[in-house]
Order: sequence, then C-alpha cells, then structure tokens
Amino acid sequence: MQRAISLQINKYPEILKTITQYNKIVNEHITKSFELKTNSKNKLHKALYRETRNKYPNFPSALIQCARDNAIEMLNGNKYKKHTQKRNDSSIRFDLRTAKVFLKSGQLQLTTIEGRKKYKLNIPNYFAKYFKWKVKAVTLGVNKKRLKLKVIVEGNLPKQAINQEVLGIDLGINNFAVLSNKTFIKPKHIRNIKRRYAYLRKGLQSLGTRSAKRKLKSLSGRERRFMRDFNHCLSKRIVSMNYGSFALEGLKGIRNGRKGKVFNRMRSNWAYFQFRQFLTYKAEDIGKSVVLIDPRYTSQRCSKCGFADKSNRNKGAFHCTTCSFHNSSDLNASINISQIGKILFEQAVVNHPIVTTNEGVSSLHSDTPEFSHKLHPLEGSSCHKRLSIAALWYS
Repeated sequence: MQRAISLQINKYPEILKTITQYNKIVNEHITKSFELKTNSKNKLHKALYRETRNKYPNFPSALIQCARDNAIEMLNGNKYKKHTQKRNDSSIRFDLRTAKVFLKSGQLQLTTIEGRKKYKLNIPNYFAKYFKWKVKAVTLGVNKKRLKLKVIVEGNLPKQAINQEVLGIDLGINNFAVLSNKTFIKPKHIRNIKRRYAYLRKGLQSLGTRSAKRKLKSLSGRERRFMRDFNHCLSKRIVSMNYGSFALEGLKGIRNGRKGKVFNRMRSNWAYFQFRQFLTYKAEDIGKSVVLIDPRYTSQRCSKCGFADKSNRNKGAFHCTTCSFHNSSDLNASINISQIGKILFEQAVVNHPIVTTNEGVSSLHSDTPEFSHKLHPLEGSSCHKRLSIAALWYS
C-alpha cells in the first residue's frame, strides 16, 4: 500500500533552476517523440540523450532519464492525441537515485544542477506512523511561497478484522449521504454556500475584466477547499463509527446521463469520488475496508422482503407494494447497500480465510477484480426481479 506525505521546503535557487531545466528537457522529449512517432523509451533515449547531454552539460544524467520517462508517460496518458507541454514551474519527479529522504531525522538529499545537496525537513508528528515505510519516489513542485514536496512511501497496513459489521452509505443530492444506521447528512448549508458562489461567479463572468478574472480564480480555490474540508470531516466521522466495513454504490459514469440543466448542475457540484477516496484511505489506515456495489435496483428493492419494482418508490418515500413496508427511500437504499455489502464481505472472508497484513479482503481485487452474486429476494415468484450484484474491493 502506498501513501503520499506532503511537505514544504524553502525556494532554494538551485532547485528552481533544476525544475526549469527539467521541464524544458521533458518538452524536448515530447516533441522528439512526436517526430519519431514512437512511445519507446529506448528509441527516444538513443535519439536524444547525447544531444541533451551536450546542450545541458551540468544537468544530471539520472534526471535526464527521469524526464524522458515522464515525457513518454504524459503522451501515453492522452494516447498521443495532442502535443502536450509542461510549464517551466510544473512539478518534477525524482527516483531513488536522484533523491533520498530520511523521514525519522527529517533530512532530504537531492540531485540538482549544482550537485548533491542536503536540506532540512519539518515533518509533522502525524506522519510518524510512516517513518518505517519504504520511500518509493519524490515529486517537487512550485507553490506561491514555497516548494511542495511529495514523498511516496510504501508499507503494510493494519490487519483486516474478520468479525465486521457493514455500514451502508447511500449518496445523493437531496441528502448528501444517508447511512444504514439512520444517520442523515443533509447538505442544506452546503447548497446555500454553493448557490452564493454560483451567484458571484455569474456576476464576475459578465464583467470579464482582469480584476474580475483574478477574483474568479480565488473564488474557485475557496469553494474547492471548502468541499475538500467537508469531505475530510465527513469521512473521518464515518470511519470513526463502530463498523469494520463500509459499502457504497459504484457511481462511475453518473455524469454521463442528461436529466436537465438544473439537475445536471446540482449533480456535477458534488464531489462523490473525492469523498470515496478520503473514506477509503482513512478506513484502510485503521484496518477497515470499503466495498463498492452495483447501484442497480438499490432504490427500488424492499429492504424487508426483497421485492424490487419501480412502483415501490415515489420520490423521497418508499412503499413496498408487496409487504406494505414504509420508509425513507434513501434510508431503504442504504440498508440494501449494507445487506449486499455484508453478503460480499462474508463471501470474501470464506474465499480468503487467512488474513495477513497486506492481503485478505482488501487484496481481493488483485486476483478477482470483479465478481457477481445472484440474489433471489423471494424464490418462486415470477414478478420478482433477479438482482445482479457486482463489487469492487479497494485496497
């Protein structure tokens, strides 16, 4: 398992020069790769390495190789559809040859255009749990006042607990999240803040002046930080609950459908994926797991008798036409998600009875990334739908 440790260091001149030259070399490799029409690192190395060494004699050869790899990966990322270029102040990547981080003592060694340099790091106590983990890579970028240092570390997480209760989480618009333990996360204050930002953006965009554009940029960052803080607080609150696993719907492609201008704007304003990322890594840090389930029929299926039909739900109210069960539609969906997650978790424990530090339930995706389980709510009834449940386990 990998984690990223974000730190800051002062803007040393030799580092800034190294960043600028590194990005220029990346852009030259991108241009050459387009000319040769190749994504082979070996061919690109033979075509450009000697020329680059002659042009930048003081630039370390190991960083030239990092720049070459970075250029190829950038082009592979957009499938060679466009000739991308890096800014001079874009972040750069160091490997284990060009950077060495001593987390416990707070020291950093970097290869720069002026040779190998040592720097002092101020590492918060929060990251002490990663001191024994292995450093895999280092990235360095330019901030307004300081340099952003990101250290990628790899290590083992706490053991997965086998005896676990599963908490179902239904994400939505009217209620940002409804938990199967009858907890409702209502987004009224968030919606009001977003509405205020939307009103300000509309007025500033109509002006179109340079000062208005500067204000728009600052507003964008402020709103983004607000939502990030909200997702951090909510995910931390949920993870601290007395549950061993958390089940959510896999909402991939949720923005593809068109439901109208207002609804599309409301749906696009929610950072569901960011919330899921925060929930996943916070849960894994304390030995818990997150499971994604197929969202089909979770809102139509009765959590009491299992009957699934579109007529069961009427906006925010759920009324089962078979057993007359009444409930909130979002709460009923979260209970269904919890039930499905529990079935999948029990099946995973049976398939993987021996749980080690970095294996078990959370490593199921490496062997069997997707599996389906047929659930028949009431057997023998022709009007009942067969629910197909697919899950992805994330480690």
